[in-house]
Amino acid sequence: MKHKNTHARFFLAVLLLLNGLQLSAGGDFPVIGSRQAGMGRSSVALTDFWNLQNNQAGIALIDQFSAGIYYESQFSLNQLSTKSAGFLAPTKFGVLGLTFNHFGYSLYNDMKIGLVYARSFGQYLRVGLQLDYLQTTLGDDYGSKSNLTFEIGLQSDITENITLGAWVYNPIQVKIADYDDEKIPAIFRLGIAWKISSNFIATVEAEKNTSIQPILIRGGLEYGINDKFFFRGGFSTQKEILSMGFGFKVKVLRFDISAVMHESLGFSPQASLIFQF
Repeated sequence: MKHKNTHARFFLAVLLLLNGLQLSAGGDFPVIGSRQAGMGRSSVALTDFWNLQNNQAGIALIDQFSAGIYYESQFSLNQLSTKSAGFLAPTKFGVLGLTFNHFGYSLYNDMKIGLVYARSFGQYLRVGLQLDYLQTTLGDDYGSKSNLTFEIGLQSDITENITLGAWVYNPIQVKIADYDDEKIPAIFRLGIAWKISSNFIATVEAEKNTSIQPILIRGGLEYGINDKFFFRGGFSTQKEILSMGFGFKVKVLRFDISAVMHESLGFSPQASLIFQF
C-alpha cells in the first residue's frame, strides 16, 4: 500500500509538470474541437459548433439543434486526457447551449460545466456569454475546490469575407487555493478569419494568459472539397509548433481528427464528432 501511494504521488508530480508545460492550470482548458486543433488551435474568429466553448459569439448564427463530443489525449497519455461534450439549441431569442469538460484522472482532475447564451445583432456584432462552474479535485483524500466564473466573446463581420473575434475567460481571476494566493488565470484572445474563397479559410490570432509571460500567436488554414472533405494545418509560436487535421461531413454528421506536435514531448491526438439535427 505504501508503494502504491508513493507511485501515485510520483505520477501526480509528473502530471502537474506536464500540465505546466502545456501552459495550463486548474480551471484552464485548452481550445476545444478537433477542427480548431488542426488549425493550430486557432478558434476565436471562426463560426463553428465548438465555439460553444472557444468564443461563444461564434455560435450565434447556427440555426440547427446540434450536439458534439470531443476527446484529446495529451502526448497519448490517458491520464492527461480532455473529454468534452456540448449541446446547443437555437431559439427566436438567440442560441442556448450547455457544455461539459473534464481533464485528468482520479488523482488529479478539472471539471467545467457551462451555460451559454449567444445572439446576433446583425452583420457587425455577435455576442456570447458563458457562466462556468469549475471544480478541481486532488485524489488520495486531498479534497476538491469549486468556483464560479464567466467568459464572454464578440465577433464582427467587417466585410463579407473577413471576421474579427475577441474573447476573454475568467477576467475576475477567481482563486483556486488560499495558499500562495493561487488564482485561475485569465485568458484573452483576439483574432481574424479570412475567407479567401468559398472553400479556403485562413486564421490568425493572439492569446495572452496571465499565468505566463509571452503572447502566443497561432494560425491555421483549412481547405474544403465540395463542402464534404476538409484538410487543415496550423502553427504556434510556443511549445505546440505544428498541427494537422482532416474532416468529413455526411448529411447531419461531421467527424474531425487532428494531431498537435509539441516540440519536445511529441504528438497529442484529437477527435470530435458533431451531430446537427
